[in-house]
Formats: sequence, structure tokens, C-alpha cells
Amino acid sequence: MITWGINALNHGSSLAVFANGQLSMFDRCNDDQLDTKIIHRAFNYGGPDTVFWYENPWLKKARQIKAKQWHRVFDLNELPSMYIKELKIPYSNLRYTPHHASHAAAGYYTSPFNHCAVVVIDAIGEFECATIWEAKHGEMKKIWSRTYPHSLGLFYSAFTQFLGLEPIRDEYLLQQMAAKGDPKRFKESINLYFNKGIMNFNYNFHKGIRDWSCENWSEQEKFNLAAAVQERFEIEVGSIMMTAKQLTGSDCLVYMGGCAMNSTANKNEVEPRFKHIWSLADPGDSSSSVGAVLYHTKQRVWNWHNGVVKHIKVSV
Repeated sequence: MITWGINALNHGSSLAVFANGQLSMFDRCNDDQLDTKIIHRAFNYGGPDTVFWYENPWLKKARQIKAKQWHRVFDLNELPSMYIKELKIPYSNLRYTPHHASHAAAGYYTSPFNHCAVVVIDAIGEFECATIWEAKHGEMKKIWSRTYPHSLGLFYSAFTQFLGLEPIRDEYLLQQMAAKGDPKRFKESINLYFNKGIMNFNYNFHKGIRDWSCENWSEQEKFNLAAAVQERFEIEVGSIMMTAKQLTGSDCLVYMGGCAMNSTANKNEVEPRFKHIWSLADPGDSSSSVGAVLYHTKQRVWNWHNGVVKHIKVSV
């Protein structure tokens, strides 16, 4: 039995091959299209009986309708079936995995934990932008979530773009800028975007920052804004982590999603709250090809060796 997991048509792509229940290949590339060399290597193990896609395209289309992204809604080339056909990958079965479930499964089933909290925070999946799962005895159960447009990832990426950087790529530069600024200067202005509760926004950051202008700002003013954004980001992450610990009663954490790459927030708000922590070197979409399969098979992948985790202090 050969099973493929595929993540593509987003900010990166990856392919995982499971042969006879074992992870035999996991390869990534920075492009949103799978490299043909990766596909050729995968065929060395045989063509797939089942392909698991890292998200549900129909739910994604529904969210694009809500966001009025009409050019995306009617783009049928985004459909996994069309894309896989274009790549000439034969398969007998195509199955979809919810986006956040792919993230969560990639983290939990490669971790050494039996019982743990699994937290996923990113820009956006189909609708979900943050989820908490309780994982126990090889099963995962979602116990909390926040949905579009309430997205901490979109909040951070929107200000990344506002400061002249590339969103979904240069967020680490905003984090570096924040270290040079004073959050007090823009603290109140940033807090106005938030209502009471965790990740409860009164502004849709998917549209970018349209109510400000940073034209002719000094470099220090940009640093100050970055610091205020980072400070609020950390407050929200801390609240989510506290909720995860309370709901699961576990001292073990699996942390996944693009927001998990924020090493400053991890040091200040994540690491102090849990005794044992697990993440992957790339907790973002790249590892979702693995998680897309594991969510359905519920198998453990022991001795995970795919890069060194630098964004958080792993303690197992």
C-alpha cells in the first residue's frame, strides 16, 4: 500500500510518501508548485493508491466567497484534482484533510507524547485561524477554535506588509525590528483593533492596513510600531497557551502553524507555561503533507529527523 500526502498551491509545497505504513520520503521546495524531481523520486516507491491533500478545497472556496476573493473562487486550477491530473499522478482515491488537522497531526504523531495540548496558530486555513486540540492515546480532539477573519497570523502579516516588507515571508524581520523599538508609542493604537476575549478583532486584516499611513516615518517610528505589534501578538499567544493548558490539564505542548516561528513570543509566552514542548523545524505548511496522511492513519512516526528546531526550545 502506497500513500502520498501533498501540500501545494500555497506558500510552499511538499510531498510525503508512506510505503507499507512507514514514512519513506518527505521532500519540500520553496515554490508553490511541486518540483518534478520530487515527484520522480516519489515514484521510486510506486504510484499512490491514495493521495491525501492537506486541506479541504471546497471549504476554502466557501471562505474565499466570504472574503469576496472572486478571482480565487472561480479558479478551478486551484482544485487538487485538477492539479494532480496536470502532474500526471495516477491514483485510485483522493481524500482531503482539514488544514489545521494537518498541522496538528504532523506535530502530535511525530512527538513523543501520549497526552498533550496541541496548539495551531497561523494566518488562515479554510476558515480556522487558531485551534486547540487535546491529544491522548493516539487520538486528537479539537476543543477550541477561532475562525476567519479573527486571525493573529493575518494581523502580524498585515503589519509586516504595512512596514514595507513581504508578508508570509518577512515576518521574522518585523520581529527583529520590534527588538529595537518602544511599544508604548503605538500601544493604544494597536489595542484598538482588539475586543474583549482571545483573538477577537474588530478589523479584517486580510485586507491589509488601510486606516494608517507610514509615509515619511522615521526608522525609529517603524521600530516602535513593530514593537507594539509584537507585544500584542505575545499577549494573544500567551492567552491561547494558558487556555490550552487549562482545557487539557497537560504540561506537554505540541505547537504548530506559521505563528509558531515567532521565537520571541515562544521564549516569553510559550516556554514558561509548559514543561515539555515539541515542534517541527518547519511547523508551517510544509510539514502538512505528512500531517495530511497521519490525521487519517493515526500512526506514530518515531525518531523524526527532518531539520533542527530553532524557533522554540524543544524539551521532551
